[in-house]
Amino acid sequence: MSDTMIIITGTTHPGMRDRVHEKFVEHLAARAEANPAQPVVVWAADDSDPDRFHLVEIYTDRAALEQNAQADWFRNYMTATFTLMASEPTVAMSSPRWTKGVR
Repeated sequence: MSDTMIIITGTTHPGMRDRVHEKFVEHLAARAEANPAQPVVVWAADDSDPDRFHLVEIYTDRAALEQNAQADWFRNYMTATFTLMASEPTVAMSSPRWTKGVR
């Protein structure tokens, strides 16, 4: 499997998680749905912290991830959510070795 996975965990200012989710839907969700190089995307609200969220994305290759990361529309999303975030998100890159329900 040559896929690349990114796991992002973010913490918003108190009460702002739903607004970050709204911005994700507004700026990124349709692009992810239309992108065949991005077969898995999960935006999840953390159950133990009302201000934390997790974003998991699997790309068919690292170049596809990097292309998204450099796009103007992604920068627009980052600008739209910057003031809602309490701190910089943590980012973990990995290479999936086994998945269920993915291709």
